[in-house]
Amino acid sequence: MALRSIVVTDETELAPHLDGWDRLAVAAGRPFCAPSWMLAWWREGRSGKTALRVVLALDGERLIGVGPFFAQISYGLTELRLLSAGFSHRIGPLAEAGEEGRVAAAMTAAMASLKPRPASVVFEGIDAGDPWPELLAETWPGRRPRLRTDSVMEAPVIQLDGADEAWMERRTRNFRKLARRTSKRLGETEVSSRIGADEAAVKGFLQLHHLRWNQRGGSNLDDSAERVVAAAAAELGERGRLEVVLLEGPEGPVSAELMLRTGPTAAIWATGFDPAWAQYAPGLQVRLVTLRAAAEHGVELVDLGGGAAEYKVRMADGDMPIAWRTLFPRGPRYPLIRLRLAPKHLRQALRRAAQRLPERQRERLKRLLRRG
Repeated sequence: MALRSIVVTDETELAPHLDGWDRLAVAAGRPFCAPSWMLAWWREGRSGKTALRVVLALDGERLIGVGPFFAQISYGLTELRLLSAGFSHRIGPLAEAGEEGRVAAAMTAAMASLKPRPASVVFEGIDAGDPWPELLAETWPGRRPRLRTDSVMEAPVIQLDGADEAWMERRTRNFRKLARRTSKRLGETEVSSRIGADEAAVKGFLQLHHLRWNQRGGSNLDDSAERVVAAAAAELGERGRLEVVLLEGPEGPVSAELMLRTGPTAAIWATGFDPAWAQYAPGLQVRLVTLRAAAEHGVELVDLGGGAAEYKVRMADGDMPIAWRTLFPRGPRYPLIRLRLAPKHLRQALRRAAQRLPERQRERLKRLLRRG
């Protein structure tokens, strides 16, 4: 039987469906797909000319699928993008297990009927193995859309399986030696750890994030990031699913990172530390506290996010790449649409090529661009 689909354009109309949406995010192990996170970004982090376009797939009154999209005007064209795109990785549509095909058909019927019709559907930072781009292309009404893979990025993961001690034993001898030595030295100071989701924790974390990146060409996060994280923390923090892990000294925080959890999966959103404490390996030490906390909650997989930075690779047990893909519905305007979006895709390709540069070259490029 066909599902009923609804396109929600007003956030208040989502209220009856938020619990069902969150249930789907937890079942899929997608921390950044939780409605509390995505809608916090929608309220506080979006920019440009945008309009909400969340697609709900219902079996009777039961929510079994969510397409968390919004529309944005780009180059005079309407594109559908994922909520929190550019702010989070491993995002995308959700469906109950076994219902993906029916949900995709319901979603595409609703999306193809939008006015104006979307020139493209953009999947940014999705799991590279995510079937949703293909599912939507296969079920799109009329001629099959063109599906393009814009780029793929490494995304290291830790296979924690609820035991941080076993993870540590899998690390190299030099890594374990560094962890023990710097932990001992840090223990001789007055630094202690705490985990929270309060306003002071959020502010301290973001200040340390910017402090860390000031010497590396600057952070990509703007002032809206604090509002997004604070709004999400107000809901997810109460449920213990958003945690700021901090190392704090007598004069304030030394190192911090933000972790989101859904079921057996945890994801690290960002890390920060005071470079003045570099001799104590503060980034490593706060990560050890984070992994210990995740193990206590029975977390099996820790997602370190996009980018194969050396410090991530040293900690990782494997790689689960993320991808940027674009679906182009076919029609009379298809050649014009591709031509008008070509400059955007070229800029994105150059930006992602820069991200694959060695870290020092990337930081130098950032500084040059900021001076320009």
